[in-house]
Parts: sequence; structure tokens; C-alpha cells
Amino acid sequence: MPYLTTKKAPRKALIVAAATSLLAGLFAVQPQARAADPSDLTVIFTNDTHAHLDNVARRWTAIQDIRAETPNSILLDAGDVFSGTLYFNQYVGQADLGFMNEMGYDAMVPGNHEFDKGPAPFADFVAKASFPILSANVDYSKEPELSGLVKSDVSADAAGGAIYPATVLEVGGERYAVFGLTTPETAFLATPGDNIAFKEEIAAAKATVADLTAKGFDKIIALTHLGYNNDVRLAEAVEGIDIIIGGHSHTRLDDAVVVNEDGAPTLIAQTGEYGQYLGRLDADFDDKGVLTDWAYDLIEVDAQNEAGEYLIASDEAFEAKLAELQAPIEEMKAEIVGNSDVYLEGSRTQVRRGETNLGNLIANAVLHAAKPAGATIALTNGGGIRASIDAGEISLGEVLTVMPFGNSMVTLDLTGAEIVEALENGVGAVEEGQGRFPQVAGLTFAYNLAKPAGERVSNVKVAAEDGSYAPIDPEATYTLATNAYMADGGDNYAVFKRAKDDGRQTDLFVVDYDAFTGYLATLETASPSVEGRITRVFVDAGTDHPAYEAVQALATKDVFPELSAGGDAFAPKDALKRIDTAVWLARGLGLKLPEAASAFSDVAADHGFAKELLAAKEAGIFLGLPGGAFHPDAALTKGQAALVLERAFGEAPTIEGDANAAITRGEFAILLHEAMTK
Repeated sequence: MPYLTTKKAPRKALIVAAATSLLAGLFAVQPQARAADPSDLTVIFTNDTHAHLDNVARRWTAIQDIRAETPNSILLDAGDVFSGTLYFNQYVGQADLGFMNEMGYDAMVPGNHEFDKGPAPFADFVAKASFPILSANVDYSKEPELSGLVKSDVSADAAGGAIYPATVLEVGGERYAVFGLTTPETAFLATPGDNIAFKEEIAAAKATVADLTAKGFDKIIALTHLGYNNDVRLAEAVEGIDIIIGGHSHTRLDDAVVVNEDGAPTLIAQTGEYGQYLGRLDADFDDKGVLTDWAYDLIEVDAQNEAGEYLIASDEAFEAKLAELQAPIEEMKAEIVGNSDVYLEGSRTQVRRGETNLGNLIANAVLHAAKPAGATIALTNGGGIRASIDAGEISLGEVLTVMPFGNSMVTLDLTGAEIVEALENGVGAVEEGQGRFPQVAGLTFAYNLAKPAGERVSNVKVAAEDGSYAPIDPEATYTLATNAYMADGGDNYAVFKRAKDDGRQTDLFVVDYDAFTGYLATLETASPSVEGRITRVFVDAGTDHPAYEAVQALATKDVFPELSAGGDAFAPKDALKRIDTAVWLARGLGLKLPEAASAFSDVAADHGFAKELLAAKEAGIFLGLPGGAFHPDAALTKGQAALVLERAFGEAPTIEGDANAAITRGEFAILLHEAMTK
């Protein structure tokens, strides 16, 4: 089919140093025609599907079409099949597994979420899998649920229903060794129990590759659930790996990243998340097992034409099975458990970067459930909030989609100093978008990304009974409510784990989503807002600055790329550049970014913000200047600001002052925030 064809040719322009420019694309790579002769190997792959099955029938069609093109394909999954939608709540991974067995996966590495409900559900998944599960750095020998499923050999006869360190796949007369690595952070990112040991991945990989090489394998694939940055580290540290198919970080790589391009290259591939893209990597090797040629595509499973019709047809048998699975889920979704006057913001980027109204509502619910146990503070992880909720009636299905993990609630008795330590952990990896970011109730704090992790938190205050706030007392003891996952050290909350081990935990025997629905039942309607519980420090746009509220809100929404990774100066008095305006609007509006191209004569296709500028042009926000130029570094005038905001939002704001005068960053931030919140 035409959407799957692509030219079999090297695509080596990208090296690790430039890899970060690849991570933010929002359209699939445009396919090219492939050569008629099949590659030595075609790797079809998925990662981080997280129980998103609504498009599985189209995914299966795409897989079948690739297999029809080439006789030399394998199908791999890089983990995190568990947790994320109501399919998991209802079927605990078995619905996904049924489809995967039918698709004929060749191997899978477990992700951290495969252990969300302990060893037993994962053991059930393994036992019923028709393909091998690969774990080269996980020791299951002391876990009764899993130890009997473990095989120590490396064989081309590796069968389903078992866990191996590696397997051998024979394709086109060649042998390919595939081994699995799971992030050691699973020990605290999930609930695997005390009997499973996760070993450091680099050492385990070196030992495994050495063993495979000694056995005569010279074409080696690492199937990893480590995250993109750790995949790069793996490729740099371990010789002998040809291909890394990765997951965990939900990174969408629009091209295969190449490490050691001038020697024996290692390719790194990852599709993003939720089955939205299917990965395809065609590779050729020389007689020594060294990669010589490759082509890479991401196939957009949900791509539509202008009429809204899917370009990939659904497999009828899969569609029928999905309809059967949906019936009990639809009944579950239908129950109304509350109402909201406002849109409840729970998007991944925002709940892992700053305060949101849904984060506040959930933290309020946690505190409400724990008040009878004496709690005055609540802290929950942004990574536990998985979706937003539209204004209006709130169904149980929506709640379970937002909170899919079913964590029990607990309280911990902590000193003020320990609470500050917990907050420091929570904001310690904001730049990486980790799920540890804290959403809070009964407490306020500020953080500064310009400072090193562990030194970012300031101005921590706790609520008194009269609703006033006072500075936290490092020596005083407070009762804090959280979930059992975090209390056991999840998301790096080691300070919580210490308190638990010290006997300072009280179990509430309430599941998080029950606490949430119970709290909604006490409200006639929910109308949470962003209250300033969490603020980011900007030395030049503090609480007394007119742009304070706008800058805080837009920074949380990641509108300002110059502030995403750090910095504490917003420069509100500086004139706003035209290129910055385009980027702010593209991000604020959530415009889909096309492939990098030259939108204007004076902005090259390789400009750092070429995609954002092209998106703004295609949206009709910036049309350019006579002669096709854009003047990216020129100041935006107040008249131009009114015009682009009218094009973006349909209404021109009133801007005081000379229309030909430059508008400042602070002034435009206020206008943009007002337009986005109408």
C-alpha cells in the first residue's frame, strides 16, 4: 500500500549530538519508495502502548501490509503494555495479549508498568504469551510467581510462556540475537515486590553481548525499556549492539539515531506512545554483521484524509473482537460520578511541570479522604494523572482513565524538613518531564529551575485551620496524605520510604479513584482553579509584576522554549522578537508541527524553530513580508501583535500605545494568556 512504501536507502544525517532536535515532531515522516529487493531484516516495532487498543485493528492491518512486502520481518515490543486505559482496568493486560498473540509478536521486554499490580498479573501475562519475554537484567529467581517461568538458555527455539535473557530469531537464513533490558528504576516506579531484583543495565548488557558474541552471534538487537537518554548511553558504552529498539521515555524519533556512524554503527529507534505510530526499520548487514544500509519510517496508524477517513483500514476480525471487549467497558464508563464547571487540565506536559486545576482537585480529594486520619497536607505525583476531563458531567470511565493505577491511600508522619526534601525530589527532574512532579493541597511552595536539583525549593508554607498560610517548621511533625506507590519510594520519593520503614505510615484502605469520586460527591459541581500553590521563580517577573500570572501559567504550559530547561529570568521588558512570537503561538495553540522546511526566504529549514514558524504560517497567523522574508529577529510591533492575535484567536485585543512601537515580552504574555483563557 502506498503509505507503507519507502526507499531503502541510508538515512545517516542524524548523530547523537543533534538528536534532541528530533523529539518534538507531530507528523509522521513522509514515506519514500523502497527498492524492490528485500532488506536482510525488517524490524517492525511498538512501545509504550499502555492498553490503548482503540486503533489496534488498524495497527494489525499495517503490520500485515509490511509483512506482505518483505519475507524478512520480525515484530518486537519495547514494553509498557500495561496501565493507561479502561481496557487495562477491565482485563489487566489480557486483552492486549490476545491481540499480540494473534499478531505474532516475536519478543517483548517488560516495562516498569508490567509490574504495577505486583508479580501475579505479569506472571499470568507471561504464561499466556505465545512469544518469549526477554529480561537480561532482571532476577526473578526469588519470586514464586515468576521463578518457574524463567529459562536461562539462549535458543532459536525460545517458546512463549517463558522469560529468557535473550532469544535467537532466524530470518532469511540469518540469525539475529535479541536481548531485553528493563529500567532498574522499576523497583520504585512500580510495585514488583521485594523478591525481584533489577540489575544495572550497562553491566548486564556488556555481559550479555559478550556471551552472545562468544556463541557466534554477530547481529545483535537490544530490546530496551530504559528511556531514550539511557539508550544513547547504552549505545556509547557497549560495543556489538547493532540496533536498539527502545521505550519508556515515550520519545518519538522521526529518524533512527546513529551512534558510532563512522565505525560499526548502532541505530536507536522509538515510536512515541499509545500505538499512534508503528515503527519500521529495514537493515542490511555485511558478512561480518556490521550495518551497511538502512531505512526508517514511522507509520501514522490514525492518519486520515481530508474527508476524515482513515488511510489504514481496520482488520475486520480485530474490529469485531474489540467490539466484544468494549461492551462491559461502555457500561462502566456510563456511570456519572460528578460534574465540573470547567475543563480539568491533566495533560502529561502540564501536570509534570506545574500546578493545574485537575492536580489541585485530585490533591484536594486525597486530603479530604485523609483528614479523618489527621492529615493536613496532601501530595500526589503528576505521573499518576493520565488525562484531562472536559467540562460537564464526569463519568466513572473518565475518572479511571485519569487515575488508572488503583493506588491505595496512606498517611505519613513527616517533619517539615522531610516534606521539603520530598518537594525537592518532586521538582528535581522537571526538565525531563518525569512523573514525580508534585501536585499538592494544604501547602504552597516555589521552585527555581535555574538552581541545581536538590536546591530548587523555596518559600514552603503550610495551611492553618483558619485558611492562612505560615512558613513550614523544619522541626515540627505534619501528617501528609499520599498514595501507597509513592510511600513505598515510587518516583524516587526515598524520604517517604524511610518514613514507611520507620513505622510512620497509616493505611487508609481507600483506593485513589474512590477517594476522588467520593470527594466529587460532596461537591454540587467542581470548579477548581490554579491558585498559586506552586509557583516558578522568575527574578524579573515576581508576584508584584503585572505579567506574573500570565508568565506562570504559560511557563507551566511550556509555551516558552527558552525557559523549558531552566533559567530564572523572563526578561519581560525586552522587545518580543517575531520568531519568538511564532513559537509562543504555535505552542500555545498546540499546532501540529510539519516537517522542517523553509517557510520564508530568511529562515532556513534547519533553523531551530523552523517547524513552529511553518506551522504558524500554515495556520494563517504569519504571512510574511513583501519579497518572502520574515525578519525573525526583528521586534514585533503592537500593531502586528494585535493582528497576529486576531488571526490566531478570532478577536483583536485592544493594545494601548503607538501601533508602530515594539511590544514587550511581558505585554504579549499577558495578551496571549488572556486570549488562551477566554
